[in-house]
Amino acid sequence: MRESTLLNGKKLPFYFLISLQFLTCIPTGYKRGYRPDEIELANSTLFFPAVGLIIGGIIYLIWLVFSSLSPLIISALILTGWVYMTGGLHLDGFADTIDGLSGGKSKQEILDIMKDVHPGAKGTIGIVILVLIKFALITGIVTSLRLRNLVYVPVLSRWSMLLGCYLIPYAREQGTARFANLIGYPQIIGATLITIISGIFLIGRAFLIPFISLTGFSLLWALYFKKKIGGFTGDTLGGHIELSEVMALLVFSFF
Repeated sequence: MRESTLLNGKKLPFYFLISLQFLTCIPTGYKRGYRPDEIELANSTLFFPAVGLIIGGIIYLIWLVFSSLSPLIISALILTGWVYMTGGLHLDGFADTIDGLSGGKSKQEILDIMKDVHPGAKGTIGIVILVLIKFALITGIVTSLRLRNLVYVPVLSRWSMLLGCYLIPYAREQGTARFANLIGYPQIIGATLITIISGIFLIGRAFLIPFISLTGFSLLWALYFKKKIGGFTGDTLGGHIELSEVMALLVFSFF
C-alpha cells in the first residue's frame, strides 16, 4: 500500500526551491548543499511541472536572443541549453535504463546493471539517437515558430514522469528515488492542475491532445516496468522524462 504525506502550506516556497534544486542546475540561493529528506522531496513534486515551465521559459528566452540565426543553429543552442539546465541527469538515467533492459535477463540483473555508473555501448548509442531525434523535432517547431508548444514540453514531461512513478512502487529497497513512494493525492492533484492551467494559458484547448497522449504513455511505461522489475527506479524516471519529451515534441509536430 502506498504511503502518503500531507503538504505543509506554510512551506510551499521551500518545496518549490527543493524541486528546482532537484530537477535543474539553476542556482536557488537556498542552503547550498542542503539535502532534503524524503518527505520534503515528496512534497516538492507538486512543483515539478512548474519547474518544467521555468525550463520552457528559458528555452523561449534562448530563441528570443538568437532568433536572427538559422533554425538549425537556434535548435542546437536550445538543445544545448536544455541539457545543461538539467545537468544531463535524465540522459544518464535514460542510458542506464537501456543498458539494464538490454543486458539483464532477471529483475536483479537489470537493477544491478542500472546501478553501474559506467554507461554501456547501447546506452551511449541510445543517447546519440535520442538527441538526434530531439534536434530534428525541435528544428521543426522552431521553423514553424510555434514556440509556445516548445515551452509546454518540459511541463508535460515532468508531469508525465510524476504520474508514472505515482502509479507503481519503487523497485529497490533503498535509493535516491524512494521518496516517490510518499507521493499522495495532494501532490499529484496539485501538479496536474499546474499542468492543465499552463496548457490552457500557452496553447488553449489544444493542450488536451498532448496531455492525453502523455497520460497514455505514462500508463504504458508504468505497466511495463511494473511487470519487468516490479516498479520504477531513479534511472527509469530519467528515461521517462526523456522519452516523454520526445513524445510531446512528436505530437506537437503534427499541429
